Amino acid sequence: MQIKIYALIQAIRNLSFVFTLSYSTTVYAYDPVDCLGDISKVDPEITVGLAARLCSGSWISEPVKYYQNVSEVDDSIPRGIAIDLCAGTEDSEKTIACYAKAAT
Repeated sequence: MQIKIYALIQAIRNLSFVFTLSYSTTVYAYDPVDCLGDISKVDPEITVGLAARLCSGSWISEPVKYYQNVSEVDDSIPRGIAIDLCAGTEDSEKTIACYAKAAT
């Protein structure tokens, strides 16, 4: 009887370890590499230097979303200026609204 309880405790411990290891890793995090992949889908002709400037330190997808939507507000904005405006934004909707208000 004691051996069965020990085996059950050992199995529960092993499963707990597997679940903890599986769900506590950074596999599910968004990082600058993901940002580079997203920006290359949005703008396939973007240079590596501009993409790196946009995605530097980006741990959320908001800079890419903003870059994608800024052309709807101002279709003549130079790419470099759009990158400077987009890099580091934490809320693409608020940043677009602010830019649209400033442009009028």
